[in-house]
Amino acid sequence: MNEPSAEPLVVRVLPDEPAIDREFDYEIPARLVLDSPVPIEVGTIVRMDLGPRRLRGWVTAVGVEPPEGIALSAVTKITGAGPPAHIMELADWASHRWLGPRPRFLRTASPQKVAITARPMDRSPTMLGSLDPLAAAAFERRAAVVRRGPGHDDWPLVVEAARQGRALVLVPTIDVARRMLLRLRRAGVEAALFPGDWGHARTAQVVVGPRSAAWAPIADLDAVLVLDEHDEAYQEEAAPTWNGRDVALERARRDGAAWVVASPAPSLEVLTCGAPLLTTSRAVERASWPVLDIADRRGEDPTTGEWCSVELSAALRSRRRVVCVLNRKGRARLAYCHACGELARSETDGGALGLDGTNLVTADGAVDRPAVCAQCGSSRFRRVKLGVTGVAEELALVARRPVAEVSAASGPVADAELYVGTEAVLHRVERADVVAFLDIDQELLAPRYRAEEEVVALLIKAARLLGPRTEGGRLLVQTRMPDHPVLEAVLQADPGRLARPALAARRLLGQPPVSSWITVSGPAAGAFMERLGSPMGLDITGAADGQWRVRSEDRDLLLDTLGRVARPPGRLRIAVDPMRV
Repeated sequence: MNEPSAEPLVVRVLPDEPAIDREFDYEIPARLVLDSPVPIEVGTIVRMDLGPRRLRGWVTAVGVEPPEGIALSAVTKITGAGPPAHIMELADWASHRWLGPRPRFLRTASPQKVAITARPMDRSPTMLGSLDPLAAAAFERRAAVVRRGPGHDDWPLVVEAARQGRALVLVPTIDVARRMLLRLRRAGVEAALFPGDWGHARTAQVVVGPRSAAWAPIADLDAVLVLDEHDEAYQEEAAPTWNGRDVALERARRDGAAWVVASPAPSLEVLTCGAPLLTTSRAVERASWPVLDIADRRGEDPTTGEWCSVELSAALRSRRRVVCVLNRKGRARLAYCHACGELARSETDGGALGLDGTNLVTADGAVDRPAVCAQCGSSRFRRVKLGVTGVAEELALVARRPVAEVSAASGPVADAELYVGTEAVLHRVERADVVAFLDIDQELLAPRYRAEEEVVALLIKAARLLGPRTEGGRLLVQTRMPDHPVLEAVLQADPGRLARPALAARRLLGQPPVSSWITVSGPAAGAFMERLGSPMGLDITGAADGQWRVRSEDRDLLLDTLGRVARPPGRLRIAVDPMRV
């Protein structure tokens, strides 16, 4: 506790107001200092008045020399413990890395409820024994990328992380974190879940949680483990678009901790970070993937309708537990040749073309040409018209059994043997015998630079429902591009074969991780870009749909240049390396 004093304590406070992101000096009356439930230190959460508003804030400095001739406002309340000093410093780093206000990060790092005390710290490491030579080798390297198939259990990596001492384990979702927490506690490990158990997270041996756990208030980390590193859940969609993986690895760097990222298909960002890639044998990796069945839709005219292949029809009538995935509720912007079944694609970049009257066009209007098939010369094209609701009705007729329709907005999922829905169904159903992607081409041809990685991530989620190859699950995809590299890689149970050509394409097009991107949008974007001008070393394109893209191979130059631009009044979104562009 603080020493008794008749003098007020002067502190510097950062208000919880992202639009301000400035610190102000306040005094804490002696009575509040004496009655404070927690030590007044960097990170302590207080309440104070700022103009006509009463806000909470974080103490950033204690014992500040008061400015001469200025009467300071007083802190009105000491709320409780907040992010420790090293997390406050981490927020400063993240503010520059993602060009966002510090309060956005500190909100994530702060307790959901008032935190007063913490449990005593126990630094004795767990006595769990090593379970896996590959996991042990990964942590011995101090920095490693591990690739194992989707049917492989990640528990040995978690055990190895716990054996190092104090460990931070990130997983994609809170549900996975809860299951991991239960498993750790059953193994006798003192573990905490973030963000729910903030106080215990300060002293627990292992902290496990989703993206937000990268901000857990643990000090002096010995190990950092990021599981399913490829998952987009690690990146915040709202600006600032920070990535939990990158925050966790920065913490490992600052603490000198060993770090391991693991995934069935590691992203190009970690594959190019310089850490060694460790894999299982090909036989083991292959066995952890289910069998992939490819239904070639190009020359097929099934009696069950355009949306259903012969393979899917057989699966629906097999009485097995089937999950059908279709990421669309309305129409797709896809068209295919009525004669040969080939999808209409751009000759320049391979992107999907839609049918607009008698022409084939792209969504942005960059391509607008007569509807003539590049394969057979036919001028007859048909639109793909698949939607979850319509397909659910027809599924029931084909399968002759009830269908459960699932989407992100649907309520609790009833137990059924046949499901259809958007990719949300892969999170809401626990097991399946067959997972069928009714229109994988929509995902493969999505106008996003990470479309192929996103498809692999979807197939990994599906593979987890099916289990390893020995359990007999079948992964079925309906496509008019059966030779697509993504499908070939999954067919061979070797996602690694995608990395080299994907990196070459990114280098050619100046895409991350070769270059860094920042997108600028919002009502104030135009004024911001005028202030930015045309600095050397930055490539600026736009404005397409009110959005500008700023690119550079020098990330520090990019961040420093945009960070110096004064933000104009009005709503402004600055997204650093957004995934869905």
